[in-house]
Amino acid sequence: MSLSETALQAATPWAAWPPATCFPYDCFCEAIGGGLVRQPANTASSFGFLVVALWVATRSARPEATGRSAFDRAETWLFVGSLVWVGLGSAFYHASLTFVGQVIDVSGMYLVATFILLHRLGPRWGIAPLWSALGFVLANALLMTVQVRAPSLRRVVFGVLLVTALIVEWRSSQAGRRWLSAAALLMAVAFLIWVVDWQRMVCAPQSLIQGHAIWHLLGALAAACLFKSYEKET
Repeated sequence: MSLSETALQAATPWAAWPPATCFPYDCFCEAIGGGLVRQPANTASSFGFLVVALWVATRSARPEATGRSAFDRAETWLFVGSLVWVGLGSAFYHASLTFVGQVIDVSGMYLVATFILLHRLGPRWGIAPLWSALGFVLANALLMTVQVRAPSLRRVVFGVLLVTALIVEWRSSQAGRRWLSAAALLMAVAFLIWVVDWQRMVCAPQSLIQGHAIWHLLGALAAACLFKSYEKET
């Protein structure tokens, strides 16, 4: 780490924490500041997942108003909890740019992908809810261990998980396919924007409009569309 990089790291309250593997040159386009919140736009946009989590919780709490309940109570809170983890984990990661934040951030994405898989495969394979929940916990504990030991694989693993989950969901879905298609399209567009931002093809480091922030917001909208697809299936 050069002298200027060391000074940048020392200027933040997170200086005592091991930095994220992206630091200092690969943490997307937004400029890295030295305060408590190191990437304001990427941090603030992460809260879009909390908005969707609140919306899902509200709709699930009033099935008589929406005409349907997408999940039972346990699944509802598992899905809502996963979205909250994604939002808070992503916000913490971009605020701190620490390795701990990186692990928490990626773990949230794994939670959503494994939820989609177990929601469909559990009933299909006749797995009891208790064992399904245990499998969810163990799978994510394993995924967290893998990303800690081999952080360079985290994005590949997430991509494989998400694509597999969407394929399983598409094959299982009927009435909800229109909303599922919307979710997949949003994620495809979000991924393209993620790549453009990551590679700095279009980059204004000091701007509040950031490609990675748009990735967050589109991902949150995709989660809302996924929930709507589940509602249509009931």
